[in-house]
Amino acid sequence: MIALTVNGVRQQVNVRPSQRLADVLRDTLQLTGTKIGCNAGDCGACTVQLDGRAVCACITAIGQAQSCEVRTVEGLAETALGAALQNAFQQLGAAQCGICTPGMLMTAYDLLLRIPHPSRLEISDALGGVLCRCTGYQKIIEAIEHCARGDGTLHEGLGYIGERLPKTDGARKTNGKEIFGADGVPTNARWLRLIRSPHHHAQFVFGDLHAFAANNGISTILTAADVPSNGYGIYPTIKDQPVFAVGEVKFRGEAMCALVGERDIVEAIDPQALPITWTVLQPVMGLRDSELAVHCVHKSKPDNILIDGSVIKSAEIAKDSESKAAAHVALRVQTKFVEHAYIEPEAGWAQRVGDRLEIHVTTQTPYMDRDEVAVVMRIPPTDIRIVPTACGGGFGGKLDMSVQPALAVAAWLLPDRPVACVYSRTESMASTTKRHPADITFALSADATGKLLA
Repeated sequence: MIALTVNGVRQQVNVRPSQRLADVLRDTLQLTGTKIGCNAGDCGACTVQLDGRAVCACITAIGQAQSCEVRTVEGLAETALGAALQNAFQQLGAAQCGICTPGMLMTAYDLLLRIPHPSRLEISDALGGVLCRCTGYQKIIEAIEHCARGDGTLHEGLGYIGERLPKTDGARKTNGKEIFGADGVPTNARWLRLIRSPHHHAQFVFGDLHAFAANNGISTILTAADVPSNGYGIYPTIKDQPVFAVGEVKFRGEAMCALVGERDIVEAIDPQALPITWTVLQPVMGLRDSELAVHCVHKSKPDNILIDGSVIKSAEIAKDSESKAAAHVALRVQTKFVEHAYIEPEAGWAQRVGDRLEIHVTTQTPYMDRDEVAVVMRIPPTDIRIVPTACGGGFGGKLDMSVQPALAVAAWLLPDRPVACVYSRTESMASTTKRHPADITFALSADATGKLLA
């Protein structure tokens, strides 16, 4: 039994002393204003005050908080400084997607308590431990400078044309009440954990999953056999991304099955303990491998080319341009894939309501989600309801589905309770879609006057 004071209220929690402070705040005390972006002390979204100093709650054991005072974003408005910071963040546009905002506010609060009139450099240094992918930090710094100057409360304007308008949902993002994907999970929900390939390319065979589930207290283990239509994709006519791989995985991190059951049980399972036999194959690791057709990624595309097209401008000129040109430049550019790196990992929960599905999820495209889930489940789109939670960053990365199809299958087959899934940071980085890599060769030719020939 750990005793501590949280936002001025005495609390006693019966948890393991090694449990993360962030998890106790969120799961036990239902204070979901403290966000988890990385669970490794890197992003700072989980920043709280512990006995007057800022700490990352995700790497602080609850045992370290014994007899301590903890302040979270939900208790910030109880202080004049905290209320001023929340007001300034709202009125000056410092909160955008909002997933990092609690960490930013708690860090700013800690800074101004230690250094009431910090320089811009000191503000920037203090914020260095809290990552933001939306704002560029400028408005956050301006809000902190406003409070440091003691310029007073910013008020909403008079409604004249051209006036800056406060963010409609800004107050919820600054007071910790906004509900993101992992924040509204029902307390009685089962947990879904995807089991992913440790290999870039391999064939696999399942052993007796039913016996494994029974022996380990797992409600069920879902595989491709449980999916009505095991394929989806953002293209209207191409549905080649499986919910669960069938006999062969094509990238490290691809899901083959999912454990569904009580959270502490499914999270404690060692994936290597599952009855899976692997045959490791040579992978396609880049564009050059793909061009050389070391392996065919999809049987329907033997040359590994998804779409082919060309644009030719002045072909006759182009043929002779290099010999006629006063200047000719050729360049090859290669880029790697780019991870979107939003602070909020993919998360959501689903429940079956009669013969309909309701899925609460962090998403940029609820209607696309609805239509793709309908394809997977083979039920009408009108029987699927997507409830978008607040989206903690996306940048196009949450256009594609993530937790939605597996949650839909689980909720349909286990209708008595909701089912939830929250990706870890590692899982998000490994399994979700990226900005595409590119390998581009181009050439320019110009005459002596500088006119482009080709």
